[in-house]
Amino acid sequence: MITSTLYSRYWFCLYEVVWLTHSDFTKCLIPMFTNYIKVTLRHLWRNKTYTLINVLGLSIGMTCAILLYLYVQDERSYDSYHRDKAQIYRVESDMKFGDKTYKLNILPSPLAPTLQEKYTDVIQSARILDIDQAIVRLGKQRFYQNGVHYVDPSIFQVLTFKPIAGNTDRVLIKPNTTVINRTLATKLFRSPQQALGQVVFLNDSIPYTVEAVMENVPNNSHFKPEMLVSMSTHRKEAQQAFNEWDNFGFTCFVKLKKGTSPQKIETYLKSIYHQHIEPKMSKGNSLKMHLRPLEDIHLYAKLEGDYADTGDAQVVYIFGVIAVLILLIASANYMNLATAKSLERAKEVGIRKVVGAYRTQLIYQFLIEAVLLGLVAFVVSLSLVELLLPYFNHLTDKALGIQYIEAPQVLLFLLGIALFTGLFSGGYPALVLSHFQPSKVLKGKFSHSKRGQMLRRGLVVFQFSISIIMIIGTGIVYNQMQFISKRNLGYDKDLMYNFAFVDSENSKKFAVLRQQLLRNPDIKTVTGSMYGMDDGFNLSNMLIEQRDGTSKNTSVAYFFVADGYFKGLKMKIKQGRAFDASNRGDYANAIIVNEAFVRKQGWKNPIGKQIGYELNAKGQAVKRGQIVGVVADFHMESLYRPIEPLMMRFAPGNKGNIRSVFVKLRPGSIKKSLAYIQQTWEKLQPQTPFQGQFLDQRAASAYESDRQRGQVFLNFALIAIFIACLGLFGLASFTARQRTKEIGIRKVLGASVGHILRLLSVRFVRLVLISSVIAFPLAYYFMNQWLQNFAYRIAMPWVIFIVAGTATLLIALFTVSVQSWRTARVNPVQVLKDE
Repeated sequence: MITSTLYSRYWFCLYEVVWLTHSDFTKCLIPMFTNYIKVTLRHLWRNKTYTLINVLGLSIGMTCAILLYLYVQDERSYDSYHRDKAQIYRVESDMKFGDKTYKLNILPSPLAPTLQEKYTDVIQSARILDIDQAIVRLGKQRFYQNGVHYVDPSIFQVLTFKPIAGNTDRVLIKPNTTVINRTLATKLFRSPQQALGQVVFLNDSIPYTVEAVMENVPNNSHFKPEMLVSMSTHRKEAQQAFNEWDNFGFTCFVKLKKGTSPQKIETYLKSIYHQHIEPKMSKGNSLKMHLRPLEDIHLYAKLEGDYADTGDAQVVYIFGVIAVLILLIASANYMNLATAKSLERAKEVGIRKVVGAYRTQLIYQFLIEAVLLGLVAFVVSLSLVELLLPYFNHLTDKALGIQYIEAPQVLLFLLGIALFTGLFSGGYPALVLSHFQPSKVLKGKFSHSKRGQMLRRGLVVFQFSISIIMIIGTGIVYNQMQFISKRNLGYDKDLMYNFAFVDSENSKKFAVLRQQLLRNPDIKTVTGSMYGMDDGFNLSNMLIEQRDGTSKNTSVAYFFVADGYFKGLKMKIKQGRAFDASNRGDYANAIIVNEAFVRKQGWKNPIGKQIGYELNAKGQAVKRGQIVGVVADFHMESLYRPIEPLMMRFAPGNKGNIRSVFVKLRPGSIKKSLAYIQQTWEKLQPQTPFQGQFLDQRAASAYESDRQRGQVFLNFALIAIFIACLGLFGLASFTARQRTKEIGIRKVLGASVGHILRLLSVRFVRLVLISSVIAFPLAYYFMNQWLQNFAYRIAMPWVIFIVAGTATLLIALFTVSVQSWRTARVNPVQVLKDE
């Protein structure tokens, strides 16, 4: 019997095995290890089913772990390629507008140069200003270009960009100069070298000379510029306003001296705020600035309107945990099967001990067996990884891969995981097998201890608990995504085509565009607003009439809408009326708010309430409007956020306030209608490329990352339960083999096949039921935490818990029953003929 000492000294013995070698063993190290490998190979060859189950389970587990490791490693490596990355920070702010606080990275233009000029702890600073919807023109080519930014020349001293043509040491100093990346240079000029000195136009009118070409930034970068434009160009355009402390919109990066504490710089920022920014802030508004390390931006920065490529630290953590758990499930398989098979190897151990084998030598032998299996599984898993990477990259929208030559340390790390998995999986079985006493084993008096059986059952419970949690998680993610896709957003998104003018000047053509589009009978309605769905809105302090007749200074989200906006998008007017184009006073005085606005103010009758929408420096209303209607709540932002209290004002179509256009199409002639829209657009403004999107597509794209993660989660949940069932099949096989004679006797005494099936299956069914009891509360806790990310979410669907538990039970029952059926059908004569 295995004594309790074995369990308490498990890790100590493993340490002893790895680091302490007997002196006699040292003298014949190579021959003995060679012999161990030969014996191991013979054993594995004789037990093909055992070998196949272990190699398959370990290789699938390692494949999942490697894929998830590559994902986690990529997410955690963002911005690690920059020189002196530990000294680089981005300035961020918590900006308070009235009663709401927003996390932003838009700051006043003078902040960056002031930090560098006044404080010696700041070695360099640089500003970035994003150019929204930039149009690049070269000859007759016109196209929208992403990643276009105004930058200071010092950006090349703060962040790392690799020049491939020209020199970035002294560029972007003069106005109308630019640095482009390899992709854009090749697209426009065929090669980086040919791009130098060439002139391209931005927004059809401003010429820029290419001073240098930089290499494309790595994928693991939060900042992915394709065209950097000299900040001096913007300074020339903005003139005096450029250096004003209320000129917000700039991202600020700083590079600090080594050893400088970011908290020290934050005290400087506080001083700058009180001296320069606070006097410029409207009453009720405030700003608090802080530093964020460069390498933390991708995973931890959650800002409004950030152009950065951001991830989710929580998802990275979850994927890392899943990788470890799947590897543990695969390792548990090996431990279970190896200890279950120990009875068959007991005599081998007894004979070896009788002829003089030390316990340490036996432990080495069984560890070598486990490590050899782990290495074989590792080789198989590398092949599977290469096979599955294209699919995994498609799911995660990445370009992951193992750089065998360029980054051999990754391969060595993965090999280390394989060796550790082998040692971890084989450590306990090796200690169990080496502990057998020859006197008992050779007399056939050996049996498994109850604690050993409990451990194996515990491992099965662990495997299925994890599998059930993952299945429940997948079901809840799917239900939430279905809830989002089918939720009424408060407006009509079917066959509603949306596109936008590039700037306010061009948007003055909205009225003409609308008139021409409505000539087409296949177009039902045309309307517009200042912003499209999920584009955001303006924020401004306004004086709002309260229930007691006083006015309160409050931050209000607002935007302009065109005639027919509510009718065209099928929004319901709950109180009052919509805007009336025939009433000229509506353009100046009429206001419509949503239900969330009314709830926030606590009004019973909002119609007629006054709002001062334009204030002077003292916070007094210069212009006022009156609420004429209340529209039903609609989701202008994603369902991650609650509906904001919104205020809408009326705007004519020729004043530049209507930039986003909504066109309702009739079914049956969509292609013709879209072609007509594009032709009409190109006639009105041939200098601006046309691009648009249906609202249902736009709404779906907001949750694409969650759908992708849900699909990844589902795949790994299925793999986890497959590995668990693989081990369960092997364990059931060995259990049935050990009880063959017992079953033979029971059949002789009249037991039916059904009775035998129940006898062999009930123990495993009980283990799966215990797994469900453990998994349900854990799954509830974790998935409830995930659902909190959504402002609008499903109630916890208990039916998924029942379905997951039942499905797992049926799968496990089928797995066990296959082997149990074979055993139950064995002829008792064949089993008992030697007794």
